[in-house]
Amino acid sequence: MKKKVAVSACLLGKNCRYDGTNKKDNSLDALLGEYEEVVEFCPEDAILGTPRETIDIIDGKVIGSESGKEYTQQIGKYAQNFAKNHPDIDLFIVKSKSPSCALSSAKLFDSQKNLIGRGEGVFTQSVKKLYKNAKFIEKEGK
Repeated sequence: MKKKVAVSACLLGKNCRYDGTNKKDNSLDALLGEYEEVVEFCPEDAILGTPRETIDIIDGKVIGSESGKEYTQQIGKYAQNFAKNHPDIDLFIVKSKSPSCALSSAKLFDSQKNLIGRGEGVFTQSVKKLYKNAKFIEKEGK
């Protein structure tokens, strides 16, 4: 059986972060060598392009920091399309602190923009429901 891994594109060196940079993680090279296929993803780049405004999780919704526009549904749809196109992912390696990709370190705000805790990014939250048997690892990158 082929093993597939999905990786936040910025961790692979793609310049897709909000400011057009990346968070390449060279420590992934050995781990990725164990997989027959590596699939990169970046919900924010796919939806908002690069460079872009930053986004925040406010009351469980993804909100553009400058525009105030909500992107929650678009990220959810991106996750559904990703699962449809790549149904057999064994492992997700996600970017820490990302409001879309973090496993446990995304900043969570209340409606007054007060930090109320940390948790999952919206994309990761969605794909965890769609990939019940996949493993998840959070990485910081450079």
